[in-house]
Amino acid sequence: MLRRLFLATASAAALVFAAGSGWAADVTLKIAHVAPPQAQFQINSEIFGKHLRQLSGGTMDVDIVPGGALGNLVQLWAQLKKGSLDMHVIDIGAILAMKDARLFFIVTMPYLFKDQAHLHRFLDSDVFAGMNAKVEKATAIHFISPLGDRPPRALSTRKTKVMTPADMKGMKIRTPLNPAITEVFKAWGTSPTPVKGSELYQSLQSGLVDGQENGIDAVVQAGLTEVQKYFMKTNYIHSAIGLWMSGKRWNSLSAQQQGWVSAAAKAANADARKSFPGDVKKMFAEAKAKGMTIVDPDIAAFKAAGRPIVEAWDGKRWPPGMYDKINKM
Repeated sequence: MLRRLFLATASAAALVFAAGSGWAADVTLKIAHVAPPQAQFQINSEIFGKHLRQLSGGTMDVDIVPGGALGNLVQLWAQLKKGSLDMHVIDIGAILAMKDARLFFIVTMPYLFKDQAHLHRFLDSDVFAGMNAKVEKATAIHFISPLGDRPPRALSTRKTKVMTPADMKGMKIRTPLNPAITEVFKAWGTSPTPVKGSELYQSLQSGLVDGQENGIDAVVQAGLTEVQKYFMKTNYIHSAIGLWMSGKRWNSLSAQQQGWVSAAAKAANADARKSFPGDVKKMFAEAKAKGMTIVDPDIAAFKAAGRPIVEAWDGKRWPPGMYDKINKM
């Protein structure tokens, strides 16, 4: 009897001590993304996981599921909204796949940002914070932090060197299913052609499409250097990777755990930004080594041809004057 009483008392004391010392049960956050395992989404997610383990003393960890194994882009957003997925890593503009986040069309408009430093000012601004607050209110999806930069979106072709939009008139260019990007490429005189990512290499090889738009990272990682000759640094979209979390999961964490998640994401973002210039330089060197010609086109001509799309959407897809406000940050 005395032994049972002693054990019960000791157990209760241990629980009180544990609670007072900030002890928490192990938490594993499931992160999903649609990119292949060798892509930057995966690498930066792993960096985030490393910092989270360190900051939490090993009480928090991540389980990363790459390659769209848990669903496509739209499905992952739906899971995040429902709370059946903890975290999602994707380009900051990809959130516009949700109808409640269409304001984010603006970040995919041509030449909104002059360079990555300009993009960083926007990501640190009240404007960006306000955009995320509106999305969170409508969807219960919480934005954690940027998680590193992405190489600027540009243009690559099989046979044609492009200096101005006139050089690509009538060309079939594979673009993502984003109305903003599609309209811009129409304004540049091309015929935007949807092709699944898994079929892009073959489509370029066979001539089904004449080129594609993407960053140098996608070109190198997908082996597109083998089926394309020219890479034009149109650099019309500067972007970053973002980390989002289910509001349901976020609210289930203690204040201390939320602090660890936020701090880990910021640390991972800082690490990724530091290595970004060198990483991009290596990608271009690899593309050149594999036979691609890197071209610096007439940026002014591309800006001028794309401006009518910005003016047509101003006040419709986003508040009037918002593009110019961000552009002047």
